[in-house]
Amino acid sequence: MKSSEPLYLLLLRHEETVNPRGVLYGQEDVPLSESGRTRTRALVERLARLPVRAVYGSDLSRCAYGARLLSERTGAPLILNALFREIHFGRWTGKTFAELLEIPEFRRRLADPETISPPGGESLRDLSLRAGKALDLILRRHPGGLVVVFAHGGFNRALVCRVFDIPLRRFFSLEQRPGALNLLVFFPEGEPVLALFNAPSEVDLPALLEYYGSGAGPHRQP
Repeated sequence: MKSSEPLYLLLLRHEETVNPRGVLYGQEDVPLSESGRTRTRALVERLARLPVRAVYGSDLSRCAYGARLLSERTGAPLILNALFREIHFGRWTGKTFAELLEIPEFRRRLADPETISPPGGESLRDLSLRAGKALDLILRRHPGGLVVVFAHGGFNRALVCRVFDIPLRRFFSLEQRPGALNLLVFFPEGEPVLALFNAPSEVDLPALLEYYGSGAGPHRQP
């Protein structure tokens, strides 16, 4: 049965981790820093005031921490799934950019990240396909309402590129700061809308949801 209300997909990037900057940690289970945990708890308190239908997230702890808290606070069902993980860097996991620049294959990948994979890892095309499967999982179960996803910067970029037909060569042009909020609105009829991208966690989400819930959208405007 089709829903008469839009699906609001609130796509979050996890907060700051304990990992030093400049290191590719991909699917390594790096925890949030104390500051990251504090900011995540504050975000969950704000989100808990919204009518959350379901909470999804990567099963890695830096995402699962906030997803579990929000599910507990709202009673919304929790789904943690490896489909929502960060890109897999394979044998390059844990290396710094300086170390990787010494590897010829890494330099080749810089020129063609869409199709060249790290040894034992994923290309951007692989990541895009996985993000599509994750989105299909949500769309099958939730035709409308607010669904919150705790995920990763690379995953979020890949999903936005896929939904809005942005070429993967533009992948690195899409910024995702720690704690970034993105809102994708899927209407029962018409094209999806990117209502929010790379926004700070303090943004006025209730006002946005009210705006799009009132029937707003490019395909509905006179």
